[in-house]
Amino acid sequence: MRNLDSIIRRVIKETHEEKSSRYMFFSNLQQMRRQCDMLLELDHSMIEEILENGHDWAQDHISEAKNNMDQVFDFLMNETKKHGMQMSMNIDDKDMVMMEGRKKKNVATNKKLWQQSLAWAKQRYEVCPSAYCNGAAVKRYNSKGGKWKKE
Repeated sequence: MRNLDSIIRRVIKETHEEKSSRYMFFSNLQQMRRQCDMLLELDHSMIEEILENGHDWAQDHISEAKNNMDQVFDFLMNETKKHGMQMSMNIDDKDMVMMEGRKKKNVATNKKLWQQSLAWAKQRYEVCPSAYCNGAAVKRYNSKGGKWKKE
């Protein structure tokens, strides 16, 4: 886990720095990033055990927070397109890539396997297309040896 002293120093530094009129927006994003990083560094099996012991509400809150973040993200990404910039997120790498103009996307190299994986996911989810359904299809496609290319 990260050194707590360095996190505290960074928070204090951020608090004292000159901020724009939207400092709370950026400050909240930075805090969310720190908290997510810290939670992701915890032992996943320990977290699963806690959630299984009657704390499903935590998973519900994370889902709702993700939905809210998706809305803000989509809005801001659409606004950046007006200024000639696009941001793309490669789900496999979890890397953010800034691009001018043309947006590249991942395309399955094995179309038949991708269609099978998508059909499998559609049978298990009521809403499709959805992030959950598509995520399940991607996970199955990857587990069956499927590869991706950028186009």
